[in-house]
Amino acid sequence: MTLISAAALADALAANPGWVAFALFLLVFVEALIVVGYLVPAATVLFSVGALAGSGIVSFPLALAGTAAGAALGGTLNYWVGSQLQHRLDRLWPFRQHPALLQRNRDFVRRHGGKSVFFARFSKPFRPTVSAVAGALGMDRRRFALFNLWGAMLWSSAYLGVGFGLSHSVDFSPAQAIILSLILLGITGSGMLLLAILRHRRLNPRER
Repeated sequence: MTLISAAALADALAANPGWVAFALFLLVFVEALIVVGYLVPAATVLFSVGALAGSGIVSFPLALAGTAAGAALGGTLNYWVGSQLQHRLDRLWPFRQHPALLQRNRDFVRRHGGKSVFFARFSKPFRPTVSAVAGALGMDRRRFALFNLWGAMLWSSAYLGVGFGLSHSVDFSPAQAIILSLILLGITGSGMLLLAILRHRRLNPRER
């Protein structure tokens, strides 16, 4: 990407702050869900958007609002799915392929109670699964909602804030912030693709 095209993209993002917030909402909402959540690199995207906010391209308050809302509502839907499926969670991916993961989630929720929902927000392995397991185990709805909302707000602030602080302190230009964000996303995407290929090669024909 040339400096001119990067600058043009920066202008387009700055002119549409509402769409940026909506895109973050959808991304984080999906990332919070069981089955598909592991496939979404939300943390890298949030770091990148934070860097764009630090360079004045993206509105930090709108980005934070969209991210926190997506995380909170995604966790709530996950809780509802778990409450509906209960003992049938083992039929869903990743529990279907990794039964021990379901037991670890159950032990984690039973050990920490409502705090498990907060802690899971900061852990990629637990983020798409703990809220569903909390619903399946019958955690009190108000208790879940409190820790889910608290975790969503602090997690969003932390990940956006790291990118914001770095970009703001280094004083990137808008074009440089765009290029940095695309490089980070490219590295993350390439890493996920490589892991998927390696995992696929390790599977025997029956598992495929």
